[in-house]
Amino acid sequence: MNDAKKDSISSGWYLLGGLAVGAAAGLLLAPKKGSETQEDILAWGRRSRENTRSVMSRISAALPARVKVAAVAGAVKSGAGKAFEQAGEKAKEFVGS
Repeated sequence: MNDAKKDSISSGWYLLGGLAVGAAAGLLLAPKKGSETQEDILAWGRRSRENTRSVMSRISAALPARVKVAAVAGAVKSGAGKAFEQAGEKAKEFVGS
């Protein structure tokens, strides 16, 4: 193994070690109880999901109906093509056996 590869591997381990030490220190020195921190994280997750849904609904409302129909048609066509390919392969296997 060359020196550059060894250096990159050891740098990766140093990074992971630093992340672990930082996370442990953060948990030990946190100003809140664990249950409060957990509630904060869950609330942040709920807000993030709500914000994402809101943005996606605005994007969906802004897209013309033709674009939506074309996207659905493309997905169906792609799925149907794959299904026909798989059916053909299974038929060949059945006939061959």
